[in-house]
This record gives sequence, C-alpha cells and structure tokens, in this order.
Amino acid sequence: MIFRIATFWFLLLLLGSASAQSNLLKNPNGEEGLQFWRVFGEATVTDCLIVGNCFAIAKDGFIYQDVTASETAAGDFVVLIGFSSIEEPNPDPKHLARPYLFGYFLSSGDLPQAKILANLTGQDMSAPSRTSEWVKQYGIFKIVPGTVSIRIFLRSGCPKAAPAVICTSRFRRPGIFRFASEEAARAFVESYQ
Repeated sequence: MIFRIATFWFLLLLLGSASAQSNLLKNPNGEEGLQFWRVFGEATVTDCLIVGNCFAIAKDGFIYQDVTASETAAGDFVVLIGFSSIEEPNPDPKHLARPYLFGYFLSSGDLPQAKILANLTGQDMSAPSRTSEWVKQYGIFKIVPGTVSIRIFLRSGCPKAAPAVICTSRFRRPGIFRFASEEAARAFVESYQ
C-alpha cells in the first residue's frame, strides 16, 4: 500500500515538473510575427481557425531558430515538439507532403564556426498523413557533450514546384524543452497539448 502511494506521488511530481517546463524558443506562437525566426522561402504567421496563431510555410520553405544550451546541459534530454497540419485541396495520398520538425546540436552559437554535433531527426517528427489534420510531432534527444546551441527547423515538406494555393504546411506551438531525465521528457510529451 505504501509503495502504491509513493508511486502515485512520484508520478504526480513528475507530471507536475514536466508541465512547468518553459519553452526555450523566443516567440514560439508567432505573436511577434516571424521575429527571432530565420526564414527561407515562403513563410508567414496566420490565424488558424480554432487554434489561433500558426506558422504557414509554403513550397519547400522552412524557418528555424537557435537557442543557447547551458554549460551544464550535456547528459540532459531535450524535447523538440510541435503540431503540424498540411493544406492540400486535392491531395494525392501517394504524394501528400509531410511537414516535419528536425534540429541540430551545434558546437557554437557563431554560425560560421559551428559544427553539427548531432542531427536531431526521426522518432515522431514527420507527419501528418491526411490533409487538415493537426498531429503532434516530437523527438527526445540526449544532449551530447560540447553542445553550445540547439537548432529547431519547421520545414514545409511541400514540393518546390507546388504553388502555395496547392500546398501549405502549418505549425503551431513549436518548442524546445530541457529535462534532467528521459522519463520526465516522455511524461511531458504525453501531456503536451
């Protein structure tokens, strides 16, 4: 009985600490337009019905942002997360674009000097499979020694030749969150809305 109560309190504390994490990104919801984001291709902030602001990225465009990792970050875990949707009026299931998140651990915040220490991709970072469906995308990664900066990309996944009226990817609530354990990171991902 005491074990069950202790387990309950442990899980409650774990979930509580996971929900209290702060997003390391600046302007993650686009309240300040594309400020703090580097933009390549066609990208804007728009009002997405029901969910509010979202980033709309067309063709093969993408946006990214770098955040500084603290000197003590090595060995901790980072979550790259967000929700994505694709707008294609006449989608061909075999060629449906796949908006996706990915990132890098970088050795420097000074871009000409920075080396990619790890490519952050895979897991559940590519979706959705149907048009107009909001899907949670995420990846959990252990921060490697020497990481000074963490980069997140929001990438359209649309073909370069596709006009914006044919294919636009949308992203909302992107984030980079740091955790001391993989268990805390997983609990956070489960509760992220």
